[in-house]
Amino acid sequence: MRIVLAISTLFLIVATAGAQDNRAAPIISAQIGRYQIMTNARDTFLVDTATGNVWRLTQYSDFNKDPLAWAPMFRLDRPSDTTPLLSEYGLKPRR
Repeated sequence: MRIVLAISTLFLIVATAGAQDNRAAPIISAQIGRYQIMTNARDTFLVDTATGNVWRLTQYSDFNKDPLAWAPMFRLDRPSDTTPLLSEYGLKPRR
């Protein structure tokens, strides 16, 4: 089902890009290939190749009809980004 959704999403993106105004074509053509959908055995990811941002296709079973949505993935870009991890998990004791 995830593969079908990923392919459907890709077709939707392509169809939307084709329906754009011709004056916007230079901007769109510079962006072709920016977003890539990648899969492994368990998950489907949307990758922004320009910024490195990644979203995982997630099924929200708490909602009616269990909708699928792209959930952003946390990443460490700077040393200060470890502060939330440190406050939530703490450090392992040194051996």
